[in-house]
Amino acid sequence: MRKNRKNPNDVFGIEDLLDSWMDMMNLAYNTDVETSPIRKPSMARPKHEGTMSYEEREKDIVFTIDMPGVAKKDIEVEVLEHSISVKAENGGKRKYNYSRRFKPTVDSKSAKATFTNGVLDITINKVIEEKPKGTVVKIN
Repeated sequence: MRKNRKNPNDVFGIEDLLDSWMDMMNLAYNTDVETSPIRKPSMARPKHEGTMSYEEREKDIVFTIDMPGVAKKDIEVEVLEHSISVKAENGGKRKYNYSRRFKPTVDSKSAKATFTNGVLDITINKVIEEKPKGTVVKIN
């Protein structure tokens, strides 16, 4: 039977194992991408305190983002045909940085946003592409 120096009740050494694993994961995450065999995520996790939800409906896409502690004037929203980016900073106390890519093409000029009680709602209309109509060909 193995005895754990840190915790005598941990006879299997689980705490040591978990500590070692966490050290390894921190080292791998903090290592430069080019020299590390473990890849960092392609998009950094947002440094924020709120959450972002995404709902694709028939004619539009709706984003709802919790952004407590910032004013409407501090929020910057950029919409492209396949992505959205939302940033806000309140004097260094609160920072939000969201970005999301999506498949449907949207009309960036149709974007509408409201900010009420720390919640940002953005609605963007999809570009409805008409499918080409076929032609009936008469056979002679």
